[in-house]
Amino acid sequence: MNVYLIQSTDCLKPYAIQNAIVVAEDRRTAIKKFSKELRNNPYCHQSYRSTWFSCRKINLNKPQMLIQYGGDTWQFDEVEYEQEQKQ
Repeated sequence: MNVYLIQSTDCLKPYAIQNAIVVAEDRRTAIKKFSKELRNNPYCHQSYRSTWFSCRKINLNKPQMLIQYGGDTWQFDEVEYEQEQKQ
């Protein structure tokens, strides 16, 4: 199994899913699961389009920190990956 981070590339909206972590066999399955969640979630008013969401695999075998910054337009930048210092 793999871990995928799915992020909205659109502006923040009420009842919108901005980030999701999906555990799946592959990227295609992760997107399929996320798309189904968007359709079935009664609190969410979104649908999946590849231009509205990014999907990337997260490597859990190496230490890292995922940081997300918001901007003045309330649209998130890409997640930045920082290597954690081993002590």
